[in-house]
Amino acid sequence: MLFNTADFGIFLVTVLVIYWSLARYQSARLSFLLGASYYFYAFWNPWYLFLIVGVTVVDYLASHLIAGAQRRWVKRALLVGVVAANLGVLAYWKYASFLLGNLHGFFTSVGLDVPRHVDVILPVGISFFTFQGLSYVVDVYRGDISAERSFFRFALYIAFFSQLVAGPIVRAKDLLHQFDKPKALTNTLFGTGLFLILTGLMKKAVFSDFLAVNLIDRVYDNPEMYGSWEVLGAVYGYSLQIYGDFSGYTDIAIGTALLLGFKLPENFNLPYRADSFRGFWHRWHISLSTWLRDYLYIPLGGSRKGALRTYYALLLTMLL
Repeated sequence: MLFNTADFGIFLVTVLVIYWSLARYQSARLSFLLGASYYFYAFWNPWYLFLIVGVTVVDYLASHLIAGAQRRWVKRALLVGVVAANLGVLAYWKYASFLLGNLHGFFTSVGLDVPRHVDVILPVGISFFTFQGLSYVVDVYRGDISAERSFFRFALYIAFFSQLVAGPIVRAKDLLHQFDKPKALTNTLFGTGLFLILTGLMKKAVFSDFLAVNLIDRVYDNPEMYGSWEVLGAVYGYSLQIYGDFSGYTDIAIGTALLLGFKLPENFNLPYRADSFRGFWHRWHISLSTWLRDYLYIPLGGSRKGALRTYYALLLTMLL
């Protein structure tokens, strides 16, 4: 269910009406929101509900085992196991089809007749809910947060439909506590949320899609038919299309969350106004760049252990 479709519009209006009618009843409100989030995810492919629920169960149980373990090595072994499980799921669904396809091509090129592999269809949002689950488990391991007692609250944190498809990546300490707060749809929340949704739709449906249909797709499909100025315009236009697509979806996600009474972190801050690569990564997909910084770059040593270690940490972080 894409944000710029009538299906999502009908879904969102229905959710808002029922959700705010349950505003006084916290358990019912959150239970309904979890059910709506699962419906949103199942709308594309119901079978993949087993995947997101499975990841949720593994991370929930692992966090409690880590929190309850007394020995450091046990905590670390549990952490390594759950990280491997999450990254294994992510690697399979994202890269198995690519790797198997290349292997098939290689074996065919050397004269070996091997069966064609079955394409693996990438589940929507898998990177986002995997990263959120990983950050939660790591934070529990570090002692930054306590393991969430309620499975259903944790499941809502993982599956919250507003940011499930395209982010931003939300950390448990920034969202779980918001579930406890009484909700009221103020004029400020409603106005800001609606403005962000309309802004996102403009970026995506008007600006980005217009560029794609009328310039970028035409040139990229048949570049030999166009002159240098058209090709150059398509190259720069493509960078604007990516920004309009991604930041537009993020605006809709943040605006939708505001209409439900939740505040999500900023994810784009005028990235093409940056004057350096470093500045660009501080402005583009902020929730991912800060996630990589806190859970990969700094644990690898960051800039604290000399130039060689810094280059190693940077190279591995950007490669991953």
